[in-house]
Amino acid sequence: MKKGLFALIAILSLASYNVQAQQDTCKVCKPFPWEIGIPLGLTQYFGDVHCSMPYAAGNRIVSGVFARRHLSDYFAVRPQVLVGGLAGNDFSQPDGYWDYRGLKFKTPLVEASLLGEIYPFQERKFTCDGLTRKTLAPYLFGGIGVTYTNPTVEVQPGTAFPPLPRDLQADQDNLQKWAAVIPFGLGVKWNLAERFALGLEGGYRYSLSDYLDGISMAANDQRNDGYFLGLLTGSYRFGDKDTDKDGTVDKCDACVNTPGLRKFQGCPDTDGDGIPDQMDECPTLAGPASLMGCPDSDGDGIADKDDECPTLYGLASLNGCPDRDGDGVADKDDECPDLAGVVELNGCPDTDGDGIADKDDQCPNSPGPASTNGCPDKDGDGVADTDDDCINVAGDADNGCPDSDGDGVPDNKDLCPDIPGLISNDGCPEGYVNGEAPFMGYKTESGCEISAAELDELNYAAQQVEFYSGTNKIRPTSYKSLQRVCDLLSRCPDASIHVNAYNDGAATSANVRLAKLRACALYTYFLQKKCLTKSRVSYDGFGDEDTSTYYTNADGKRTGTRIEFILR
Repeated sequence: MKKGLFALIAILSLASYNVQAQQDTCKVCKPFPWEIGIPLGLTQYFGDVHCSMPYAAGNRIVSGVFARRHLSDYFAVRPQVLVGGLAGNDFSQPDGYWDYRGLKFKTPLVEASLLGEIYPFQERKFTCDGLTRKTLAPYLFGGIGVTYTNPTVEVQPGTAFPPLPRDLQADQDNLQKWAAVIPFGLGVKWNLAERFALGLEGGYRYSLSDYLDGISMAANDQRNDGYFLGLLTGSYRFGDKDTDKDGTVDKCDACVNTPGLRKFQGCPDTDGDGIPDQMDECPTLAGPASLMGCPDSDGDGIADKDDECPTLYGLASLNGCPDRDGDGVADKDDECPDLAGVVELNGCPDTDGDGIADKDDQCPNSPGPASTNGCPDKDGDGVADTDDDCINVAGDADNGCPDSDGDGVPDNKDLCPDIPGLISNDGCPEGYVNGEAPFMGYKTESGCEISAAELDELNYAAQQVEFYSGTNKIRPTSYKSLQRVCDLLSRCPDASIHVNAYNDGAATSANVRLAKLRACALYTYFLQKKCLTKSRVSYDGFGDEDTSTYYTNADGKRTGTRIEFILR
């Protein structure tokens, strides 16, 4: 018996090794990992009331129930409960070896076991469409179990040498009703349908007790009992939900809520082109797989949905449209479909290479810009050389000559080319004579001139003067502007200046007084800097000129005081 157990272990190890080498030709999802079934078969007792050959009197019917959980294509576990009986009779043995002893027994049998199954060639096989193949699946099994027996032992009359009564009593006293068993064997399953299977298996139960038959010391106490089981099984698979009732269980169904086809993992193929809808870019129009299920009416290899010319055989590079002149521009977009041209010009030629199609180029053999309709423009002023009066100097669009001051008189005819003027005065402002401007500044009695621009500087300097709030103290940020006043007046020694200060707010005596003090502060500053003498500077202060607004400097910053410099 031990040799048989060792042989089975070796076979299981080899099968486990072979399992690792087995591979599906294609990977499919396999549903229903659970089975529940009924075994029905016969037992054949092996023990003290048995020699070496099986005999019919030792058979008893056995049945029960089992569950099976498939852990993979190659492994499963099976809890099982069997109910039946065991029996033996010395007089029934074919060789008559134990006739002199005349023992017989019978017992009910209950077995509960947990079996592991190995399928060396896979338990189930499927087509690549996910359909179950009707295949035979051989398997090996082994495990552990427990049995309950309650044997009745008799010594039959007419025996020559019956067992000693004391041995029979000792066996009765030491009887063990519960015993552990080691089941092992082999079987084969026939997967009749996706949910139904039939099986046939045979196996041995090696008991760790010598009391299955209730006899040990009265016979052979050196060997444990056991029994053989031959079973026919029928089972039903279950364990997976099918929400959309399409025959593909949810765990294998890529479209759980939409009925579909098993070969597409439960997803539909509305147009029947062999491409499931979720992969079909045109699910309602049949088309080839090479175009993801979309039709190609003109047979140019471009799906109609992507073909800009679906009824004309064309090129992939042009989105399925033809190109008669082979210039890379589809005929539908080619303004010169029979003349090879450039893409940038909609398929028309450009002989001089200036980016303007010959048909639109007024100078097709001389490169020029688009602004001059393809004709050259040497000075780049937008006037073609043929129409440019100043061919080497960029000018205006009228005749190609410049007008620097923009007064409508070209520089070559403008007596004041940098000052906008009147056409009637040769491009000079009114008052100019022969291009000479009238004096617009301030002139002292000695003839010293202060220009209009310098007067503007004085006004700007006045706006930049600031005082600390509520005082007549000049802020240092004002010094630079005041120095500019000094610089201007130093150039004309006979020029004098009057300083007026205007304060924000009502013309109260206090406000006017502060304005006078601030004007006096500037008066004092000029005297201290020695840029003016007392005779050349005077001052006065006033209230707000307009109480609805505030005084600000040239940058828009509120100052509270407006300073005014008046030349005299």
